[in-house]
Amino acid sequence: MNLEEFTKKEVLLNKKEIFSFDFEGKKYWLKKARATRPNKIQKFFYKIFSFELLIPSLEKSPKDALTFETTKIEKFKKLGINVPNIVYKNEDFFVLEDTGKNLNSFLKKNIDESKFYYFVENLLIELSKIHNSKEFHGGAQIRNFTYKNEKVFAIDFEESFESNTTLETLQFRDFLLFLLSFTKLKKLSFEVNYNYIIDKYIELTNNKNVIYKLKNIGKRLKFFIYLSQNSFLKKFLGSDVINFFKLLKILNSLEK
Repeated sequence: MNLEEFTKKEVLLNKKEIFSFDFEGKKYWLKKARATRPNKIQKFFYKIFSFELLIPSLEKSPKDALTFETTKIEKFKKLGINVPNIVYKNEDFFVLEDTGKNLNSFLKKNIDESKFYYFVENLLIELSKIHNSKEFHGGAQIRNFTYKNEKVFAIDFEESFESNTTLETLQFRDFLLFLLSFTKLKKLSFEVNYNYIIDKYIELTNNKNVIYKLKNIGKRLKFFIYLSQNSFLKKFLGSDVINFFKLLKILNSLEK
């Protein structure tokens, strides 16, 4: 039985949309075609606040979503960006070579500070390679990067956006999502140095405008930072919203 025959059998047996399997001593990941839909609440708030993190993604059919993601992976591979190899694809699913553990699984532990920044720097290098290639990730949270054989790989490229959304806006959204994912790390024994992360990103991309945009967000949404401090309102806020306000506070206190 070859890999194609094996995966066609596996996809019928496994109900999960994404799962791993072993074939001839190697690990692979299979991802079924699935539709993408914008979050309605996110879409509503974006109309009011026009905040980059809230930009809604486009709705796509399962077939269109699969074509979009596999095309992007193949394009990134040609650009020299670390992404998994696609070993098989059809209209219903595609199969990727394994690229190691999710970076979140390394960083959410109470790891040594020097090891933490080793991962952070390698994450930034890969994100910067995407941006320097005049591309965007679309979901640049830590969980959408993996680590294997001392290399960071970018994964999960389902999200696409309206054609009138500028590349600068989408790259800034990437970086905001990246920063936001650090607020979710609870077990660190040290404070995350956001100024270091921002300075390193600017060094790697030469995108000096990002620091002004980040500070501007803190100023624009100062009122929401104030509201988030209300102990009564805090009871009704989900963890994602609290983390978002935490990021706003950090952006508002960036070094001048």
